[in-house]
Amino acid sequence: MTDVFCDWITIYEDHPEGGLPIINDGAVWAVDSDGQVEWRTEKKFTHVGSYDTKIRIMCNGYRVSVDGNIGRFGRADNVFGYSVRDCVLKLNSLLATFGLPPFTFGLGLFNPNEGGIVTTGAIITRVDLTKNYVTGSPRQAARIVSYFAGQDAGRRATVMQYGDSGVSWNEGSKYWYSKLYVKGESLGDHADPQLAEWVTAQGVIRHEISLKSRYLAQNNLRQILDWYHNEGTESMENIVYGRFAEVLERGTAVEHPLEQMPRKLRQLFNDWRTGTDLWHDDSVSDRTRRTWRKQLLPYGIDIKQPSNAVRLATRVEVIKMQALEAPAWYWQQQHRLAA
Repeated sequence: MTDVFCDWITIYEDHPEGGLPIINDGAVWAVDSDGQVEWRTEKKFTHVGSYDTKIRIMCNGYRVSVDGNIGRFGRADNVFGYSVRDCVLKLNSLLATFGLPPFTFGLGLFNPNEGGIVTTGAIITRVDLTKNYVTGSPRQAARIVSYFAGQDAGRRATVMQYGDSGVSWNEGSKYWYSKLYVKGESLGDHADPQLAEWVTAQGVIRHEISLKSRYLAQNNLRQILDWYHNEGTESMENIVYGRFAEVLERGTAVEHPLEQMPRKLRQLFNDWRTGTDLWHDDSVSDRTRRTWRKQLLPYGIDIKQPSNAVRLATRVEVIKMQALEAPAWYWQQQHRLAA
């Protein structure tokens, strides 16, 4: 198990020799006025497991593709989960029941006829990584979601708030997007009552990163073997997730921000708090605005976002987020339910 775990995976592998079982849920055709097929798209077969869990599978005889939350498949909940590596192992066990070959590590082979290095084996086109945090109560979970709705998560990352239940950054991007939400409100209908009560009472919130195909390709994370690399004791899941977690580190101060700020920054903070739009101030240079933002971010103040009284109150109150560890009874319960 890992504190940062895989919450979704999309993966495929080609088998040029063919001869594999055909698995799909039908196909959609487009035919022109002469009756010629313009295009044909096969639909993935939805394999349903216990607790209304689903995985989508397709094979056209040559390519095997799967997408879904395999760590959740067949389980009553997904409060805690598995590494990318373990998810692939679970997928391979599932493929075997359909008579399909397992996903393989693959190699980078030199082929001059193909213009250089050709990658073999499975290719990952989407990975969602997630981590749970505890805030202490349902009220604090809602307040901290509201607080982070006022924090920008990176260059061009738009912020969307969904009441007190969730906030997303970079939504709709084909590169990456992330979200933070109250986990107790998304447990589903099959979660054990003891677990549901515990998650809600602890004020558990979840931070999730969805990495798309282009991000995975540019960062050498498309092959299974790429997820076997560690840095010391840090798993690849923790390493990659850490690149997106900076926004969550802006809620750890122990004093009112005014008590820590130099006088010049304090004036900027007061202007921002009273409604001055510092980020679009045409009287200063873009470089100056970025310097102001960089200096104020450690205090939890993001001048790219409008001032909000509730968020400021949350900042002063200092609700600390701590990584959530699975209690001993959790995995015991999971093994009992799976028996």
